Amino acid sequence: MNQLKYTFFIFFLFIINYSFGQFAEKDVTEIITYGTKEELIYEWNYAIESSEFRYADLISDALVKREPKNANFIYRKGYTAVHFKKNYAEALKLFSKILKNVAKDYNNELATETRCPFETYYYYAYCQDQLGNIEGATEYYKKYLDENIGVTNVYTKLAQVKIVNIEVAEKYKANPKKNIILNSVGDSINSPDPEYAPIISPDGSTIYFTSRRVWKEDTYKEFVEDFTNFSTEDIYVSYKKGPGQWTTPKRLPFCRLDRNEATVAVSSDERIMYIYADNAKDGGNLYEVDLSKDRLDTLDIIKTEGVNTKDWDSHIFYSEDNTIAIFASDRAGGYGGRDLYRMIKLPDGTWSLPKNMGPVINSPYDEDAPFLSIDKKQLYFSSNSDKSMGGFDIFVSLKVNDNDWSTPVNLGYPINSTKDDIYFTTTADGLLGYLSSNRNGVKGETDIYEVEFVSKEIKTSFILSGKISSSTTLGKGISLQLQCLNCDSNRKKFIKPRTRDGKFISGLEPCREYQLEVVNELGTVIHSEKFETSCTLTTESIVKNISLK
Repeated sequence: MNQLKYTFFIFFLFIINYSFGQFAEKDVTEIITYGTKEELIYEWNYAIESSEFRYADLISDALVKREPKNANFIYRKGYTAVHFKKNYAEALKLFSKILKNVAKDYNNELATETRCPFETYYYYAYCQDQLGNIEGATEYYKKYLDENIGVTNVYTKLAQVKIVNIEVAEKYKANPKKNIILNSVGDSINSPDPEYAPIISPDGSTIYFTSRRVWKEDTYKEFVEDFTNFSTEDIYVSYKKGPGQWTTPKRLPFCRLDRNEATVAVSSDERIMYIYADNAKDGGNLYEVDLSKDRLDTLDIIKTEGVNTKDWDSHIFYSEDNTIAIFASDRAGGYGGRDLYRMIKLPDGTWSLPKNMGPVINSPYDEDAPFLSIDKKQLYFSSNSDKSMGGFDIFVSLKVNDNDWSTPVNLGYPINSTKDDIYFTTTADGLLGYLSSNRNGVKGETDIYEVEFVSKEIKTSFILSGKISSSTTLGKGISLQLQCLNCDSNRKKFIKPRTRDGKFISGLEPCREYQLEVVNELGTVIHSEKFETSCTLTTESIVKNISLK
Protein backbone atom coordinates (compact mmCIF):
# COMPACT_ATOMS: atom_id res chain seq x y z
CA MET A 1 0.00 0.00 0.00
CA ASN A 2 3.47 -0.11 0.80
CA GLN A 3 3.31 1.37 0.68
CA LEU A 4 2.23 -0.59 -2.13
CA LYS A 5 3.95 1.27 -2.26
CA TYR A 6 4.89 1.07 1.38
CA THR A 7 5.98 4.55 2.41
CA PHE A 8 9.22 5.89 3.78
CA PHE A 9 9.10 9.61 4.29
CA ILE A 10 11.72 12.23 4.18
CA PHE A 11 8.74 13.27 5.07
CA PHE A 12 6.23 12.51 2.35
CA LEU A 13 8.94 12.04 -0.28
CA PHE A 14 8.36 8.45 -1.26
CA ILE A 15 11.10 5.97 -2.03
CA ILE A 16 9.66 3.54 -4.53
CA ASN A 17 12.58 1.31 -5.44
CA TYR A 18 12.64 -1.50 -2.95
CA SER A 19 16.05 -2.72 -1.73
CA PHE A 20 16.84 -6.35 -1.05
CA GLY A 21 20.36 -6.13 0.28
CA GLN A 22 22.95 -4.09 -1.57
CA PHE A 23 25.04 -4.41 1.59
CA ALA A 24 26.26 -7.76 2.83
CA GLU A 25 25.75 -8.49 6.53
CA LYS A 26 29.37 -9.65 6.89
CA ASP A 27 30.71 -6.50 5.24
CA VAL A 28 28.74 -4.23 7.57
CA THR A 29 29.95 -6.17 10.61
CA GLU A 30 33.54 -5.72 9.46
CA ILE A 31 33.01 -2.01 8.80
CA ILE A 32 31.54 -1.51 12.27
CA THR A 33 34.33 -3.49 13.93
CA TYR A 34 37.39 -2.32 12.05
CA GLY A 35 36.39 0.78 10.08
CA THR A 36 37.73 4.25 10.79
CA LYS A 37 35.43 7.16 11.58
CA GLU A 38 35.90 8.38 8.02
CA GLU A 39 34.83 5.00 6.66
CA LEU A 40 31.83 4.77 8.98
CA ILE A 41 30.65 8.25 8.00
CA TYR A 42 31.02 7.41 4.31
CA GLU A 43 29.18 4.11 4.67
CA TRP A 44 26.37 5.69 6.72
CA ASN A 45 25.79 8.33 4.04
CA TYR A 46 25.85 5.66 1.34
CA ALA A 47 23.45 3.45 3.28
CA ILE A 48 20.94 6.31 3.57
CA GLU A 49 21.23 7.14 -0.13
CA SER A 50 20.77 3.44 -0.97
CA SER A 51 17.73 3.03 1.32
CA GLU A 52 19.65 0.53 3.47
CA PHE A 53 18.33 2.00 6.72
CA ARG A 54 18.81 -1.13 8.79
CA TYR A 55 22.55 -0.94 8.14
CA ALA A 56 22.61 2.82 8.64
CA ASP A 57 21.06 2.22 12.05
CA LEU A 58 23.78 -0.32 12.96
CA ILE A 59 26.50 2.07 11.82
CA SER A 60 25.03 4.96 13.81
CA ASP A 61 25.03 2.72 16.90
CA ALA A 62 28.74 2.09 16.36
CA LEU A 63 29.46 5.81 15.93
CA VAL A 64 27.62 6.78 19.12
CA LYS A 65 29.36 3.98 21.01
CA ARG A 66 32.74 5.38 19.97
CA GLU A 67 31.90 9.00 20.84
CA PRO A 68 28.77 9.16 23.04
CA LYS A 69 28.77 12.99 23.23
CA ASN A 70 29.37 13.71 19.54
CA ALA A 71 26.32 15.69 18.32
CA ASN A 72 26.97 14.66 14.73
CA PHE A 73 26.76 10.98 15.65
CA ILE A 74 23.78 11.46 17.98
CA TYR A 75 21.91 13.23 15.16
CA ARG A 76 22.50 10.28 12.85
CA LYS A 77 21.20 7.87 15.49
CA GLY A 78 18.11 10.05 15.96
CA TYR A 79 17.59 10.21 12.21
CA THR A 80 17.43 6.43 11.90
CA ALA A 81 15.22 6.22 15.00
CA VAL A 82 12.70 8.44 13.18
CA HIS A 83 12.87 7.02 9.68
CA PHE A 84 13.67 3.38 10.35
CA LYS A 85 12.35 2.46 13.78
CA LYS A 86 9.58 5.09 13.96
CA ASN A 87 10.59 5.34 17.63
CA TYR A 88 9.79 9.00 18.21
CA ALA A 89 10.28 8.89 21.98
CA GLU A 90 13.82 7.56 21.58
CA ALA A 91 14.57 10.07 18.82
CA LEU A 92 13.22 12.95 20.90
CA LYS A 93 15.61 12.12 23.74
CA LEU A 94 18.51 12.02 21.32
CA PHE A 95 17.66 15.30 19.60
CA SER A 96 17.05 17.06 22.94
CA LYS A 97 20.70 16.43 23.87
CA ILE A 98 22.09 18.30 20.87
CA LEU A 99 19.77 21.29 20.33
CA LYS A 100 22.55 23.63 21.44
CA ASN A 101 24.99 22.14 18.93
CA VAL A 102 23.27 23.06 15.65
CA ALA A 103 25.35 24.76 12.98
CA LYS A 104 24.49 26.27 9.61
CA ASP A 105 27.83 25.23 8.17
CA TYR A 106 27.44 21.62 9.33
CA ASN A 107 29.21 19.17 7.00
CA ASN A 108 27.92 15.61 6.99
CA GLU A 109 30.96 14.28 5.11
CA LEU A 110 33.61 15.29 7.63
CA ALA A 111 34.60 12.78 10.29
CA THR A 112 35.86 15.70 12.39
CA GLU A 113 32.40 17.31 12.44
CA THR A 114 31.05 17.31 16.03
CA ARG A 115 28.01 19.54 15.48
CA CYS A 116 24.55 18.77 14.05
CA PRO A 117 22.50 20.39 11.25
CA PHE A 118 19.67 22.88 11.70
CA GLU A 119 17.31 20.09 10.61
CA THR A 120 17.66 18.88 14.20
CA TYR A 121 15.07 21.56 15.07
CA TYR A 122 12.72 20.15 12.46
CA TYR A 123 13.08 16.57 13.67
CA TYR A 124 12.74 17.63 17.30
CA ALA A 125 9.47 19.33 16.35
CA TYR A 126 8.32 16.35 14.32
CA CYS A 127 8.89 13.94 17.20
CA GLN A 128 6.95 16.25 19.51
CA ASP A 129 4.19 16.33 16.91
CA GLN A 130 4.04 12.54 16.61
CA LEU A 131 3.93 12.17 20.39
CA GLY A 132 1.06 14.67 20.73
CA ASN A 133 2.96 17.63 22.19
CA ILE A 134 1.44 20.26 19.91
CA GLU A 135 2.83 23.28 21.73
CA GLY A 136 6.40 22.01 21.62
CA ALA A 137 6.03 20.93 17.99
CA THR A 138 4.75 24.33 16.88
CA GLU A 139 7.55 26.12 18.76
CA TYR A 140 10.32 24.20 17.05
CA TYR A 141 8.75 24.14 13.59
CA LYS A 142 8.70 27.94 13.84
CA LYS A 143 12.22 28.00 15.28
CA TYR A 144 13.49 26.02 12.31
CA LEU A 145 11.77 28.44 9.90
CA ASP A 146 13.07 31.49 11.81
CA GLU A 147 16.60 30.18 11.44
CA ASN A 148 16.09 29.62 7.70
CA ILE A 149 14.39 32.82 6.56
CA GLY A 150 14.77 33.11 2.80
CA VAL A 151 15.67 29.43 2.46
CA THR A 152 13.47 27.07 0.46
CA ASN A 153 14.12 23.36 0.83
CA VAL A 154 12.17 20.22 1.58
CA TYR A 155 12.28 20.85 5.34
CA THR A 156 11.13 24.48 5.22
CA LYS A 157 8.19 23.43 3.04
CA LEU A 158 7.34 20.59 5.41
CA ALA A 159 7.64 22.78 8.50
CA GLN A 160 5.26 25.30 6.94
CA VAL A 161 2.64 22.71 6.10
CA LYS A 162 3.02 20.97 9.48
CA ILE A 163 2.19 24.23 11.28
CA VAL A 164 -0.98 24.51 9.18
CA ASN A 165 -1.77 20.81 9.81
CA ILE A 166 -1.63 21.43 13.56
CA GLU A 167 -4.15 24.26 13.23
CA VAL A 168 -6.43 22.03 11.12
CA ALA A 169 -6.14 19.21 13.68
CA GLU A 170 -7.06 21.48 16.57
CA LYS A 171 -10.14 22.68 14.66
CA TYR A 172 -11.41 19.18 13.88
CA LYS A 173 -10.64 17.78 17.32
CA ALA A 174 -12.62 20.62 18.88
CA ASN A 175 -15.61 19.64 16.71
CA PRO A 176 -15.56 15.84 16.36
CA LYS A 177 -17.98 14.20 13.96
CA LYS A 178 -21.06 12.84 15.65
CA ASN A 179 -22.77 9.52 14.98
CA ILE A 180 -19.49 7.91 13.95
CA ILE A 181 -18.03 4.86 15.70
CA LEU A 182 -14.43 3.97 14.92
CA ASN A 183 -12.82 0.78 16.19
CA SER A 184 -9.94 -1.49 15.34
CA VAL A 185 -11.06 -4.52 13.31
CA GLY A 186 -9.53 -6.64 16.06
CA ASP A 187 -6.71 -9.03 16.76
CA SER A 188 -7.83 -11.63 14.26
CA ILE A 189 -6.71 -9.23 11.49
CA ASN A 190 -4.36 -6.72 13.13
CA SER A 191 -1.05 -8.17 14.30
CA PRO A 192 2.18 -6.74 15.77
CA ASP A 193 3.28 -6.25 12.14
CA PRO A 194 1.78 -3.65 9.76
CA GLU A 195 -1.64 -4.30 8.22
CA TYR A 196 -3.07 -1.80 5.76
CA ALA A 197 -4.87 -1.13 2.44
CA PRO A 198 -8.15 -2.92 3.30
CA ILE A 199 -10.64 -3.76 0.55
CA ILE A 200 -14.14 -4.55 1.76
CA SER A 201 -16.53 -6.48 -0.49
CA PRO A 202 -19.71 -4.55 -1.40
CA ASP A 203 -21.82 -6.65 0.97
CA GLY A 204 -19.29 -6.33 3.83
CA SER A 205 -18.72 -10.08 4.14
CA THR A 206 -15.11 -10.24 2.91
CA ILE A 207 -12.04 -8.16 3.61
CA TYR A 208 -8.80 -8.31 1.65
CA PHE A 209 -5.76 -6.54 3.08
CA THR A 210 -1.99 -6.23 2.95
CA SER A 211 0.21 -7.51 5.78
CA ARG A 212 3.93 -7.70 6.48
CA ARG A 213 3.63 -10.58 8.95
CA VAL A 214 6.38 -13.17 8.75
CA TRP A 215 5.66 -16.49 7.08
CA LYS A 216 6.00 -19.33 9.56
CA GLU A 217 8.32 -21.10 7.14
CA ASP A 218 10.35 -17.94 6.50
CA THR A 219 13.82 -18.13 8.02
CA TYR A 220 15.63 -16.05 5.40
CA LYS A 221 16.89 -12.60 6.33
CA GLU A 222 17.11 -11.55 2.71
CA PHE A 223 13.32 -11.25 2.63
CA VAL A 224 13.36 -8.54 5.29
CA GLU A 225 13.49 -5.12 3.67
CA ASP A 226 16.41 -3.07 4.83
CA PHE A 227 14.58 0.24 4.82
CA THR A 228 11.54 -0.96 6.79
CA ASN A 229 12.94 -3.92 8.77
CA PHE A 230 9.72 -5.78 7.92
CA SER A 231 9.03 -8.79 5.75
CA THR A 232 7.79 -8.24 2.23
CA GLU A 233 4.13 -7.46 1.61
CA ASP A 234 1.53 -10.19 1.16
CA ILE A 235 -2.23 -10.19 0.58
CA TYR A 236 -4.65 -11.93 2.96
CA VAL A 237 -8.39 -12.56 2.99
CA SER A 238 -10.75 -12.87 5.97
CA TYR A 239 -14.50 -13.48 6.17
CA LYS A 240 -16.93 -11.84 8.57
CA LYS A 241 -18.44 -14.15 11.18
CA GLY A 242 -20.49 -11.49 12.94
CA PRO A 243 -20.28 -7.88 14.17
CA GLY A 244 -16.61 -7.21 14.86
CA GLN A 245 -15.68 -10.88 14.29
CA TRP A 246 -13.49 -12.14 11.44
CA THR A 247 -12.08 -15.51 10.49
CA THR A 248 -8.36 -16.21 10.72
CA PRO A 249 -6.81 -14.54 7.63
CA LYS A 250 -5.48 -16.73 4.83
CA ARG A 251 -2.65 -15.65 2.56
CA LEU A 252 -3.57 -15.72 -1.14
CA PRO A 253 -1.62 -18.33 -3.11
CA PHE A 254 0.01 -15.98 -5.64
CA CYS A 255 2.09 -14.30 -2.88
CA ARG A 256 5.84 -14.93 -2.95
CA LEU A 257 8.54 -14.35 -0.38
CA ASP A 258 10.79 -12.44 -2.77
CA ARG A 259 8.11 -10.01 -3.98
CA ASN A 260 5.84 -7.32 -2.57
CA GLU A 261 2.15 -7.82 -3.35
CA ALA A 262 -0.28 -5.22 -2.03
CA THR A 263 -4.05 -4.81 -2.21
CA VAL A 264 -5.44 -2.10 -4.48
CA ALA A 265 -9.07 -2.92 -5.40
CA VAL A 266 -11.46 -5.77 -6.19
CA SER A 267 -14.34 -5.94 -8.64
CA SER A 268 -17.87 -5.89 -7.22
CA ASP A 269 -18.34 -9.57 -8.11
CA GLU A 270 -15.01 -10.39 -6.40
CA ARG A 271 -13.78 -12.16 -9.51
CA ILE A 272 -10.96 -9.75 -10.36
CA MET A 273 -8.48 -8.34 -7.83
CA TYR A 274 -6.20 -5.45 -8.69
CA ILE A 275 -2.86 -5.40 -6.91
CA TYR A 276 0.47 -3.59 -6.83
CA ALA A 277 3.54 -5.82 -7.06
CA ASP A 278 7.27 -5.30 -7.28
CA ASN A 279 10.55 -7.06 -6.63
CA ALA A 280 14.29 -6.49 -6.84
CA LYS A 281 14.52 -7.22 -10.56
CA ASP A 282 12.01 -4.72 -11.89
CA GLY A 283 9.98 -1.76 -10.74
CA GLY A 284 6.46 -1.89 -9.40
CA ASN A 285 3.39 -2.24 -11.61
CA LEU A 286 -0.36 -2.64 -11.28
CA TYR A 287 -1.65 -6.16 -11.98
CA GLU A 288 -4.92 -8.06 -12.00
CA VAL A 289 -5.64 -11.53 -10.69
CA ASP A 290 -8.64 -13.66 -11.69
CA LEU A 291 -9.97 -14.91 -8.34
CA SER A 292 -12.54 -17.12 -10.05
CA LYS A 293 -9.83 -19.45 -11.37
CA ASP A 294 -8.97 -22.65 -9.55
CA ARG A 295 -5.27 -21.70 -9.64
CA LEU A 296 -4.17 -18.30 -8.35
CA ASP A 297 -0.48 -18.38 -9.11
CA THR A 298 -0.18 -15.85 -11.93
CA LEU A 299 -0.36 -12.07 -12.15
CA ASP A 300 -1.47 -10.33 -15.36
CA ILE A 301 -0.15 -6.82 -15.82
CA ILE A 302 -2.83 -4.21 -16.57
CA LYS A 303 -2.24 -3.42 -20.23
CA THR A 304 -4.55 -0.42 -20.55
CA GLU A 305 -2.60 2.33 -22.30
CA GLY A 306 -1.45 5.04 -19.94
CA VAL A 307 -1.69 3.07 -16.67
CA ASN A 308 1.59 1.26 -16.11
CA THR A 309 4.37 3.64 -17.09
CA LYS A 310 7.99 4.30 -16.13
CA ASP A 311 6.58 6.56 -13.42
CA TRP A 312 5.03 5.38 -10.17
CA ASP A 313 1.40 4.38 -10.75
CA SER A 314 0.49 3.35 -7.25
CA HIS A 315 -3.25 2.73 -7.02
CA ILE A 316 -6.25 2.20 -9.31
CA PHE A 317 -9.99 1.84 -8.78
CA TYR A 318 -12.67 0.76 -11.27
CA SER A 319 -16.31 1.75 -10.83
CA GLU A 320 -18.84 -0.99 -10.14
CA ASP A 321 -20.06 -0.94 -13.75
CA ASN A 322 -16.47 -0.81 -15.09
CA THR A 323 -17.05 2.43 -17.00
CA ILE A 324 -14.71 4.68 -14.97
CA ALA A 325 -11.17 4.09 -13.76
CA ILE A 326 -9.34 6.47 -11.43
CA PHE A 327 -5.69 5.98 -10.54
CA ALA A 328 -2.82 7.73 -8.75
CA SER A 329 0.48 8.54 -10.44
CA ASP A 330 3.50 10.75 -9.90
CA ARG A 331 4.05 11.24 -13.64
CA ALA A 332 5.29 14.60 -14.92
CA GLY A 333 2.79 17.35 -15.68
CA GLY A 334 0.73 17.01 -12.52
CA TYR A 335 -0.08 19.54 -9.83
CA GLY A 336 1.99 17.98 -7.06
CA GLY A 337 3.68 14.70 -6.16
CA ARG A 338 1.08 12.02 -6.91
CA ASP A 339 -2.09 13.15 -8.67
CA LEU A 340 -5.37 11.43 -9.49
CA TYR A 341 -6.15 10.65 -13.13
CA ARG A 342 -9.40 9.47 -14.71
CA MET A 343 -10.21 7.24 -17.68
CA ILE A 344 -13.66 6.42 -19.11
CA LYS A 345 -14.88 3.41 -21.09
CA LEU A 346 -15.57 4.43 -24.70
CA PRO A 347 -18.52 3.14 -26.76
CA ASP A 348 -16.24 0.69 -28.59
CA GLY A 349 -15.20 -0.91 -25.28
CA THR A 350 -11.72 0.63 -25.12
CA TRP A 351 -10.50 3.08 -22.49
CA SER A 352 -9.84 6.75 -23.05
CA LEU A 353 -6.36 8.08 -22.35
CA PRO A 354 -5.80 9.21 -18.75
CA LYS A 355 -6.80 12.78 -17.91
CA ASN A 356 -5.61 14.64 -14.83
CA MET A 357 -8.58 15.37 -12.55
CA GLY A 358 -7.45 18.95 -12.15
CA PRO A 359 -6.60 21.36 -9.34
CA VAL A 360 -9.93 21.00 -7.54
CA ILE A 361 -9.00 17.41 -6.66
CA ASN A 362 -5.21 17.53 -6.91
CA SER A 363 -3.03 19.72 -4.70
CA PRO A 364 0.68 20.66 -4.70
CA TYR A 365 1.13 17.66 -2.40
CA ASP A 366 0.15 13.96 -2.79
CA GLU A 367 -3.24 12.45 -3.58
CA ASP A 368 -3.63 8.68 -3.45
CA ALA A 369 -5.95 5.69 -2.88
CA PRO A 370 -9.09 6.71 -4.86
CA PHE A 371 -12.39 4.94 -4.14
CA LEU A 372 -15.75 5.53 -5.87
CA SER A 373 -19.11 4.85 -4.24
CA ILE A 374 -21.34 2.35 -6.02
CA ASP A 375 -23.40 5.14 -7.61
CA LYS A 376 -20.20 6.91 -8.81
CA LYS A 377 -21.25 10.14 -7.10
CA GLN A 378 -18.76 10.19 -4.21
CA LEU A 379 -15.03 10.07 -4.73
CA TYR A 380 -13.00 9.26 -1.62
CA PHE A 381 -9.22 9.65 -1.59
CA SER A 382 -6.35 10.54 0.73
CA SER A 383 -4.17 13.64 0.62
CA ASN A 384 -1.29 14.97 2.71
CA SER A 385 -2.01 18.57 1.74
CA ASP A 386 -2.29 21.57 4.03
CA LYS A 387 -5.99 20.69 4.44
CA SER A 388 -5.13 17.55 6.43
CA MET A 389 -4.70 17.08 10.18
CA GLY A 390 -1.21 15.73 9.56
CA GLY A 391 0.11 13.12 7.16
CA PHE A 392 -2.57 11.66 4.90
CA ASP A 393 -6.24 12.42 5.63
CA ILE A 394 -9.31 11.01 3.91
CA PHE A 395 -11.39 13.41 1.82
CA VAL A 396 -14.62 13.14 -0.15
CA SER A 397 -15.66 15.01 -3.30
CA LEU A 398 -19.14 14.94 -4.83
CA LYS A 399 -19.78 14.56 -8.54
CA VAL A 400 -21.11 17.78 -10.10
CA ASN A 401 -21.33 16.55 -13.71
CA ASP A 402 -19.49 14.14 -15.99
CA ASN A 403 -16.28 16.17 -15.82
CA ASP A 404 -16.42 18.21 -12.61
CA TRP A 405 -16.19 17.43 -8.90
CA SER A 406 -16.89 19.55 -5.84
CA THR A 407 -14.18 20.93 -3.57
CA PRO A 408 -13.01 17.97 -1.43
CA VAL A 409 -14.14 17.91 2.20
CA ASN A 410 -12.02 16.49 5.01
CA LEU A 411 -13.94 13.66 6.74
CA GLY A 412 -12.78 15.11 10.06
CA TYR A 413 -12.05 13.62 13.44
CA PRO A 414 -12.17 10.79 14.57
CA ILE A 415 -11.97 9.26 11.08
CA ASN A 416 -8.80 11.26 10.47
CA SER A 417 -5.97 11.76 12.93
CA THR A 418 -2.64 13.57 13.06
CA LYS A 419 -1.02 10.47 11.52
CA ASP A 420 -1.51 8.76 8.14
CA ASP A 421 -5.12 7.78 7.46
CA ILE A 422 -5.44 6.23 4.02
CA TYR A 423 -6.99 3.52 1.82
CA PHE A 424 -10.63 4.23 2.65
CA THR A 425 -13.24 1.84 1.26
CA THR A 426 -16.91 1.28 2.08
CA THR A 427 -19.65 -1.27 1.74
CA ALA A 428 -22.15 -0.65 -1.06
CA ASP A 429 -24.68 0.98 1.29
CA GLY A 430 -22.02 3.31 2.70
CA LEU A 431 -22.83 2.40 6.31
CA LEU A 432 -19.47 0.75 7.06
CA GLY A 433 -16.07 2.06 6.04
CA TYR A 434 -12.57 0.66 6.46
CA LEU A 435 -9.22 2.43 6.50
CA SER A 436 -5.63 1.96 7.61
CA SER A 437 -3.89 4.26 10.08
CA ASN A 438 -0.70 4.50 12.08
CA ARG A 439 -2.36 6.65 14.75
CA ASN A 440 -1.43 6.34 18.40
CA GLY A 441 -2.57 3.08 19.97
CA VAL A 442 -2.04 0.79 16.99
CA LYS A 443 -1.09 -2.82 17.63
CA GLY A 444 1.40 -2.89 14.78
CA GLU A 445 3.04 -0.01 13.01
CA THR A 446 -0.18 0.35 10.97
CA ASP A 447 -3.60 -1.13 11.77
CA ILE A 448 -6.95 -1.47 9.99
CA TYR A 449 -10.00 0.28 11.45
CA GLU A 450 -13.74 -0.02 10.89
CA VAL A 451 -15.89 3.11 10.68
CA GLU A 452 -19.59 2.79 11.42
CA PHE A 453 -21.74 5.64 10.13
CA VAL A 454 -24.69 5.55 12.52
CA SER A 455 -26.55 8.07 10.38
CA LYS A 456 -25.25 8.67 6.89
CA GLU A 457 -24.19 12.22 6.21
CA ILE A 458 -24.25 11.61 2.46
CA LYS A 459 -27.17 9.68 1.00
CA THR A 460 -25.54 7.64 -1.68
CA SER A 461 -27.11 4.60 -3.02
CA PHE A 462 -29.87 2.88 -4.87
CA ILE A 463 -28.75 -0.74 -4.77
CA LEU A 464 -29.85 -4.00 -6.33
CA SER A 465 -28.63 -7.11 -4.54
CA GLY A 466 -29.60 -10.73 -4.32
CA LYS A 467 -28.56 -14.31 -4.83
CA ILE A 468 -28.75 -16.85 -7.63
CA SER A 469 -29.31 -20.34 -6.29
CA SER A 470 -30.07 -23.73 -7.76
CA SER A 471 -29.28 -27.36 -7.17
CA THR A 472 -26.37 -27.25 -9.62
CA THR A 473 -24.78 -23.81 -9.49
CA LEU A 474 -23.99 -20.86 -7.29
CA GLY A 475 -23.41 -18.49 -10.16
CA LYS A 476 -20.77 -20.26 -12.23
CA GLY A 477 -21.70 -19.95 -15.89
CA ILE A 478 -24.61 -17.65 -14.99
CA SER A 479 -24.78 -13.94 -15.75
CA LEU A 480 -27.38 -11.24 -15.28
CA GLN A 481 -28.36 -8.56 -17.76
CA LEU A 482 -29.73 -5.37 -16.23
CA GLN A 483 -31.41 -2.98 -18.64
CA CYS A 484 -32.71 0.49 -17.83
CA LEU A 485 -35.91 0.79 -19.82
CA ASN A 486 -36.62 4.51 -19.38
CA CYS A 487 -33.08 5.84 -19.61
CA ASP A 488 -32.18 8.07 -22.53
CA SER A 489 -29.57 5.64 -23.82
CA ASN A 490 -31.55 2.49 -22.96
CA ARG A 491 -28.50 1.38 -21.00
CA LYS A 492 -27.57 -2.25 -20.38
CA LYS A 493 -24.98 -3.78 -18.13
CA PHE A 494 -23.95 -7.31 -17.29
CA ILE A 495 -23.54 -8.54 -13.73
CA LYS A 496 -21.73 -11.70 -12.71
CA PRO A 497 -22.70 -13.42 -9.46
CA ARG A 498 -19.98 -14.17 -6.94
CA THR A 499 -18.71 -17.65 -7.71
CA ARG A 500 -18.53 -18.94 -4.13
CA ASP A 501 -22.15 -18.21 -3.17
CA GLY A 502 -24.05 -16.78 -6.16
CA LYS A 503 -24.56 -13.33 -4.58
CA PHE A 504 -24.62 -10.22 -6.76
CA ILE A 505 -24.82 -6.47 -6.29
CA SER A 506 -25.22 -3.45 -8.57
CA GLY A 507 -25.87 0.27 -8.39
CA LEU A 508 -29.17 1.68 -9.65
CA GLU A 509 -30.61 5.11 -10.44
CA PRO A 510 -33.69 6.63 -8.81
CA CYS A 511 -37.02 6.88 -10.65
CA ARG A 512 -36.18 4.31 -13.30
CA GLU A 513 -37.75 1.14 -14.67
CA TYR A 514 -35.46 -1.86 -15.02
CA GLN A 515 -35.61 -5.29 -16.58
CA LEU A 516 -33.50 -8.02 -14.99
CA GLU A 517 -32.68 -11.13 -17.00
CA VAL A 518 -30.77 -14.23 -15.94
CA VAL A 519 -28.73 -15.78 -18.75
CA ASN A 520 -27.13 -19.23 -18.73
CA GLU A 521 -23.80 -20.22 -20.25
CA LEU A 522 -25.50 -20.89 -23.62
CA GLY A 523 -26.84 -17.33 -23.78
CA THR A 524 -30.44 -18.39 -23.10
CA VAL A 525 -32.61 -16.16 -20.91
CA ILE A 526 -33.90 -18.43 -18.15
CA HIS A 527 -35.49 -15.82 -15.89
CA SER A 528 -36.83 -12.30 -16.49
CA GLU A 529 -38.62 -9.70 -14.36
CA LYS A 530 -39.19 -5.94 -14.18
CA PHE A 531 -39.00 -3.55 -11.23
CA GLU A 532 -38.89 0.19 -10.55
CA THR A 533 -36.82 2.41 -8.26
CA SER A 534 -38.44 5.06 -6.12
CA CYS A 535 -38.84 8.64 -7.29
CA THR A 536 -39.24 9.98 -3.73
CA LEU A 537 -36.70 8.14 -1.56
CA THR A 538 -33.09 9.28 -1.24
CA THR A 539 -31.75 5.75 -0.84
CA GLU A 540 -33.30 2.35 -1.60
CA SER A 541 -32.25 -1.28 -1.45
CA ILE A 542 -33.97 -3.74 -3.78
CA VAL A 543 -33.38 -7.44 -3.14
CA LYS A 544 -33.93 -10.12 -5.79
CA ASN A 545 -33.25 -13.69 -4.66
CA ILE A 546 -33.70 -15.95 -7.68
CA SER A 547 -34.05 -19.70 -7.38
CA LEU A 548 -33.45 -21.58 -10.63
CA LYS A 549 -35.00 -24.95 -11.32
